[in-house]
Amino acid sequence: ELSPNTATFNTVIAALSEVRQSDIKKDTTAGEGQLWEKALAVHKVMKSKHAPPGVTPNRQTYNILVRCLSANLQPAHAESMLAEMRKAGFVPDVDLYTMTVRSHERCGNPMKALRVMEAMREVGYDFYEIKVLDEAFKNGVRVLNRLGKGLSSSNYAVNDDDDAMVDGRGRSYSMNGELIDFDNEDYRMADSL
Repeated sequence: ELSPNTATFNTVIAALSEVRQSDIKKDTTAGEGQLWEKALAVHKVMKSKHAPPGVTPNRQTYNILVRCLSANLQPAHAESMLAEMRKAGFVPDVDLYTMTVRSHERCGNPMKALRVMEAMREVGYDFYEIKVLDEAFKNGVRVLNRLGKGLSSSNYAVNDDDDAMVDGRGRSYSMNGELIDFDNEDYRMADSL
């Protein structure tokens, strides 16, 4: 007797992730909802008592889902998948974090992008060493400095005297995102754009 395994479920999730919503005809019986929602529903079945014996989400499952959710501008869901992935004992690779950061940026959430970047540090990644993330961080700082509001409630504050941003660890960043606080030897000056 054949029974679906984890690879079968991953294939279904991947298929749902790769089809563009615009490619689906209006008269199909696919049902309502976005395909990323259907991919999450398959993931939910994998974790339920209805899953066949031995079926459980693996590293590939989470990789597919984070990529799908990030591409569909669902960064909050992607971030949840990253957390679930870590809880399941898998360390997300830097690409998954990068996609989630970019998705937050594309959705206009620079503070949330910065939060994901700080989470990366907790698992050992240094976004200063990863060019695309370093640039994303600098862009986030620029946006935040331009906005200049709501920062103190989220571990960041704008210094009105010199237009610098200070994060929750006391590091200061200039208008162009350069680290300007040299008191902490753990951090280096970010490359200027």
